[in-house]
Amino acid sequence: MDDRIRNVPLALRLARGDRRSAGDAPSVAAEIVADRGKLAELVGCLFDRDASVRMRAADALERVSRGNAGWLDAYVDHLLTDAVAIEQVEVRWHIAQIVPRLSMSEEQRRRAAVLLADWFENSPSRIVQTSALQAVVDLAESDAALRATSAEMLGRAMRSGVPSLAARAKRILKPFEVDEATLTAALVREQTGLALSVLPDRLAVAQLPPGDGLPDWLDWTDPLVGATRSGDELSILCREERVPDGVKAERGWRAFRVEGTVDFTLFGILARIAVPLAQAHVPIFAISTYKTDYVLVKADDLDKAADVLALTCTVNR
Repeated sequence: MDDRIRNVPLALRLARGDRRSAGDAPSVAAEIVADRGKLAELVGCLFDRDASVRMRAADALERVSRGNAGWLDAYVDHLLTDAVAIEQVEVRWHIAQIVPRLSMSEEQRRRAAVLLADWFENSPSRIVQTSALQAVVDLAESDAALRATSAEMLGRAMRSGVPSLAARAKRILKPFEVDEATLTAALVREQTGLALSVLPDRLAVAQLPPGDGLPDWLDWTDPLVGATRSGDELSILCREERVPDGVKAERGWRAFRVEGTVDFTLFGILARIAVPLAQAHVPIFAISTYKTDYVLVKADDLDKAADVLALTCTVNR
């Protein structure tokens, strides 16, 4: 490349042409693939005042990430906080393409999934919605915990009546590896509305050594009691007042119970509760039994959580 062009700031090169053209994005991407020294400058162009520069910077960055996603590891938090806050459609659909290629921690993947689910649900742009759907499915390929959420989104896309969303879902379905009968059931019928009830007791989650037996202060006649043993601990869920003062415990939880018996073949029951609460910044602790699911929130967040869930569920208090 001519040194005179190479020395021109990337923002000026990306500003060329109108917003209908790719501008200099392909050549900028090719230059950075050959020499990553200007990668930080390109990331900075995502925040340029010129919308055309932001659009083409996102385009170029997506091109770079196709074969060099590891180069973006240093920018993961920056992309998941500052970049996703940019509301420009052209930026968001490229960010949605980039996100599944990033090396992320479990917490970062959860945060990314919540953001993408929000774009799928609320973006006025069909291309952002379809890109977000594809991104969550791509994330779920390497994170089993996201498979229920991605399958729920696929089902909603198929039933949405929006041709672009339904078409993308159909293209995804063939390689999407879940139990065929379960996926078919999720896609061909609309899930009934969820009804939730709020349990009256304040709850606590106590931690005991893994070799301990069940404590004598536990009362199995209480409405909700749980005990889980792993190699590292014995975890007890029970009414808060049952836990002695000297026992390590996280206190002050309240529980929502999914009413009725939850069919094992239904996808995304917890996701339909957890995603809106995560979007509202309400931390949760979820447990499942043979018949149903429980979602615990801190007592101080109970009213806020009930208001959020009342938008999509029936909440009985």
